[in-house]
Amino acid sequence: MSQNDALNDSFEYEENLSERTTPTKKRKIRGELSKGERPKHREQKYRPEWELKPSYKDWLRKVKGDNMKAKCIKCNTTFVSELVVIKNHALGKKHKINVSNTPKKSSTAMLNFIKDGNKKDPLEDKIKIAEIKLCALLVEHNIAFNCIDHIVGVLKDIFDDSEICQKIQLKRTKATNVIKNVISPFAKQILATKLKLSKFSVMIDESTDIGCESTMCIIVRFHDAEEQRIVSKFWSLIQVYDKKNIDKVNEGATANNLFSSCIQTFEEYKIPFTNIIGFGSDGCNSMFGVRNSVASRMQNVFPGIFLMKCICHSLHLVSSEACKELPKRCEDLARQIHSYFSQSSKRQSQFHQFQVFLNLKEHKILHPSATRWLSMSSVVNRIIEQWDALKLYFNDQWLSEKLLSSKTIYDQLNDPFTKAFYLFLEWVLPKFVLLNKYFQSDKIVLDVLHEKMILTPMIRQNI
Repeated sequence: MSQNDALNDSFEYEENLSERTTPTKKRKIRGELSKGERPKHREQKYRPEWELKPSYKDWLRKVKGDNMKAKCIKCNTTFVSELVVIKNHALGKKHKINVSNTPKKSSTAMLNFIKDGNKKDPLEDKIKIAEIKLCALLVEHNIAFNCIDHIVGVLKDIFDDSEICQKIQLKRTKATNVIKNVISPFAKQILATKLKLSKFSVMIDESTDIGCESTMCIIVRFHDAEEQRIVSKFWSLIQVYDKKNIDKVNEGATANNLFSSCIQTFEEYKIPFTNIIGFGSDGCNSMFGVRNSVASRMQNVFPGIFLMKCICHSLHLVSSEACKELPKRCEDLARQIHSYFSQSSKRQSQFHQFQVFLNLKEHKILHPSATRWLSMSSVVNRIIEQWDALKLYFNDQWLSEKLLSSKTIYDQLNDPFTKAFYLFLEWVLPKFVLLNKYFQSDKIVLDVLHEKMILTPMIRQNI
């Protein structure tokens, strides 16, 4: 016999028992009572097991503070907690109409309804606002989501007298969902509303991240009426090779794919194409080619659009082409010195002794990155700063170890022409670096661009 069958048999037994006449024992006592006197009625307490019966569980509940009363949440009435009364109420015409007109609720929702007493917690909205603000803090300051597991605990410990803080339930999983499903759609909808009402420029850049995922970032630049200034806002991040779209996977990072993906993001939010007045990107062929590029398609679809290449990319290309006129051994020397020290703690400790002997700053040799713009300027400055210490160190290493790697560096450090080239690079590279920083400034610099272009690197101004 199943558990439900056993409960039904128990309920039927109790109902039949309550409908019987007075038990035999009580009949004997009644005969002994005086004429006209009736036995005292025995009251029955409410039993929570009644709510498990299928015919009672959707409407029968206990009255708070009174174990002798029951209530019907469908009819909003109370009565004594006796099975005969409960059964008669269930057979009533009014009760049947109320049950048929009320939509069924899940057991969990019903338990919450009873627990809350049909009253909304006044702190519920404040708790939600606090959780959303904490999630927005992570996004605005680029904080790792794992930190929220500890931030909430610290806040509860500090503000132990705050009821709102004590009721916050926020971990990294919930924070991630709040950011992706609440903050992100709301913020993008606000930005889309602004783009519908103002002219804007589009800036895109395609790159491959450390996870070998090729993505294209879209930035919009426009005049924000609320902030009363020109702002640049993140619009979208698109997967160039979308695994769910076979056509895009086969097409790749072509100009047609990049252009269509970019335009589609604005079509989804019904932003008028007439508001697009400018386009900016780096100068690669797929972006700014003459015939088949994103820029050429922009000109065909949006006549009169303003096209502009990235100035920072252009400066980098200029400096790279100029450096090709210098001997290749200058760049090779920087890479060889970094490789010699990068994987050996012993060599770094030994070099530290030479720095202390010459009263030089205890700086490490920098790595000349192949992708970081104008990083060679910092590398050259560091090598010139540590030139004497490096020369003494590799003189000692070459005499003691006789390694081929140390011999190559030893020869270059003792070559006066190599040092002359490095001194020239130390003088000329800061001109491009300062100009690069100047173009990345948030200030308005259009009126002084020509002046900054002809300044010598010896004139260092705050930008």
